[in-house]
Amino acid sequence: MAAVAALAATSCAGPPAGPDAEVVVRDVHFEPMNVTVPVGGTVRWTFDDGGVLHHVGSDGEFDSGITADGSFEHTFDTPGVYEYHCSVHRYMTGTVTVTG
Repeated sequence: MAAVAALAATSCAGPPAGPDAEVVVRDVHFEPMNVTVPVGGTVRWTFDDGGVLHHVGSDGEFDSGITADGSFEHTFDTPGVYEYHCSVHRYMTGTVTVTG
């Protein structure tokens, strides 16, 4: 009986939660540029630009490092508007609005 209860508990859990917003870095821009998440929400930036180096950062808040592939996630714990950019391509900018 315990095995049945354990199996029922694990099958009801569902898949792990994903990010609250996703931004794709492609064709030397952010898509979408601006996203909104709740306090405690996570944004995932996915680098999909054919090997072109990019960076996602917001001064003093988060920093992906320079990379050409993979993804970077950041969880926002304080409401506000966070401007971010690519330090490699300074014209690439966007905002994350965190609502509380």
